[in-house]
Parts: sequence; C-alpha cells; structure tokens
Amino acid sequence: MYERTYKTWGQRHRVFENDLCEVCYLDLEPKQRCSFHFHNSKSNLFFVIMGELTIKTEWGTVVLKPNEMFTVHPQDKHEFSTGVQPTRIIEVAYVKLDPEDIYRSSIGGPTEEIIDPYAQTR
Repeated sequence: MYERTYKTWGQRHRVFENDLCEVCYLDLEPKQRCSFHFHNSKSNLFFVIMGELTIKTEWGTVVLKPNEMFTVHPQDKHEFSTGVQPTRIIEVAYVKLDPEDIYRSSIGGPTEEIIDPYAQTR
C-alpha cells in the first residue's frame, strides 16, 4: 500500500499502514513547518535521514540531525519545521497496545478440564 500526498511542507509517502501503525517517508522542503497540533491516541516517532528537523512541543524544542529520533506522545501539542536544506525523515505513527485488553469467557488450565463456553446446558 503506497500513497503519496502533497502537503504545504513537502510530500508524504505512506509505505505501510495497518490498524496499529503507519510508516511514512517524508520529503520536506526547506524552511517549512506543519501545523501546531496533537493526536488523541497516537504517538509519532520521527527519525531523520538527511537534513535537520526541529520539533517544537508544549514542553520544549528539540533539534534532530541525521540518525537521531524523537517521539511525540498522545495529546502532546507539537509541530515540526525544517532548516535551510531539504530534510528527509521516517515518521512512524502508532498506538499503544493495552496488555489488559483481554476479556475471558473461560479459565485456562489442563486440556481435560476445558469447558466449551458455547455449549448449551440443560
């Protein structure tokens, strides 16, 4: 699944997406920025391949160079911007798995004690 989207700050190339994550290659133009925004439930990991990426959050600002990465967590307001040269990054957007997300209809144990939760009792 490949999809290219043109933005004011450059191009987004979506190379992978499923219900839990999205991987994009961003081709960013010099001296551009995205909107100051936040996500309710997803994190954004930014990995710089080439150029320089400044990420501004409500908590502070970080400047990333090639082979450096930074994660913005859900509900953290943020924006990214580029310097004087083109910038290439990998962006991975993902949601956190909830290990408690399990709803049991029976208890596990030895196989001889398995009770079919769908069997009708009389």
